[in-house]
Order: sequence, then structure tokens, then C-alpha cells
Amino acid sequence: MRHLLFLTLALANTLLFAQDNSIAEIRRNIKTVQAETEREKNLTQAEAKRHADFVANARQKTTALENQEKELMGQIDSLKAEIEKLKGARQRALGTTRYFETRKAKYSEDLAKTIDTLALFVESGFPYKNSEAADALREISSQLKKSVISSEAAFGRVWEVMLDRVRLGYTAETWNGNLDLDGKMIAGKFFRYGTVASIFTSQNGEIVLWLNNKTGKWENAGENFALRTAIKETMRVAEGKTAPKLSPVPISR
Repeated sequence: MRHLLFLTLALANTLLFAQDNSIAEIRRNIKTVQAETEREKNLTQAEAKRHADFVANARQKTTALENQEKELMGQIDSLKAEIEKLKGARQRALGTTRYFETRKAKYSEDLAKTIDTLALFVESGFPYKNSEAADALREISSQLKKSVISSEAAFGRVWEVMLDRVRLGYTAETWNGNLDLDGKMIAGKFFRYGTVASIFTSQNGEIVLWLNNKTGKWENAGENFALRTAIKETMRVAEGKTAPKLSPVPISR
């Protein structure tokens, strides 16, 4: 009986010890679960905060991108407007260019006609190198018509040719040369006084001529002794073979 009681007490103690261990284990498990729950809660809160921060940052970036897009669209509209303005300015510039090109072409055409008229005028003027001057003018006109030279260059060349013709009126010269007289070349001396008079005497002194400015032909003094003497004396004065003095020369009227 005693043994039975002892065994019963031992079993009761064992059950109590096992129960105590189970309660401690449960408590430990509860604490572990609570700690895990708290950790998960903290993680969830942290994740929620990160998500909220991400959403806020995304919204800020979206807003910034939208503002940039609006700004870019504004710049694009401004550029489009500027391009349209430039197109308009280009069209106006092209129109102006075409206008002046047309005017320039018309000016060149009119200038060429004027040069041709000057060539005729020079050719019919004082018969001294007038054919050479007229040919030079016609060459300038031809080059201008072919656009070989500009109208500015043509005007400058014409100006020089005409100035040379004007200078003739302020100069006098004598020279030796040959005169084509009715198909025969006569050697002699020439004297030109401005664009007023020209005379010629042959080397042997037999032929004495003066230039008729109106007809462009040489007139023979012939048997007019006084005229022959006056022309020869004028030639001597021009050559410096006698003292300077007034000397008459025939001039056509």
C-alpha cells in the first residue's frame, strides 16, 4: 500500500513537472510569436513608409515631368512660330532678291543699249582713233550682254574710254606716220590740236591736207598758196622748229 501511495505521488509529481514544462514552453512560444508578430508589424510599417515615400517621390517626379513637358511644348510652339516667321522672312527676302535681280538685269540691258549708242556717237565724232574707241565700247557691251562682266565693271570701263575721248580736247600732239590717201600710203607728219583740228604734210612737202571734222575726210589745200603756207607754218610751230606764235589752222563749220 505504501508502495502504491509512493508511486501515486511520484506520478502526480511527474505530471505536475510535465505540466509546468508545457506551460513554460507555451509561454516561450507565445513570446516568440509575439516577437515575430512585432517584427512583422515593424517590417510592414517600414514597407508601408517606403511605399508611401516611393509614391510621393513618384508623384513629384511625375509632376516635374509634366511641368517639363509643358515647358517643352511651349518651346516647341515658340520654335514653330519662329520657324513660320523665318519662312515668311525668307519668302520676303527671296521676293526682294528676285525684284533686284530683275532690276539688275533690266539695268544691264539698258546699259548695254546706252553703250552701243555711245559707240555710234564716238564713231561719228572727231576722226582720231574714234574707230578704236567705238570698237572698245562695243566689246564692253558684248561682254555685258553675255554676263562676262558685271554692269559695275562695264560702267567703269566705259567711263575710262569716254574720259580718254574727253582728254583729247585738252591735248595736242605731232607724230610721223603714213596716211592712206585714195589707196596710196603717203609718209608724212601729223598734227592734232585737241578735237578741233588736224593737219598733215607729206615728207616732200608737196601734199598738204587738213581734216574735215564733219565728213571725216582729209581735204587737200591744193593750189591755195596761202592755206598751204599757213598749214606748213603751223606744223613748224607744233614741232618746235620756230618760235611759238599764233598760227591759223582750217576748221570745218
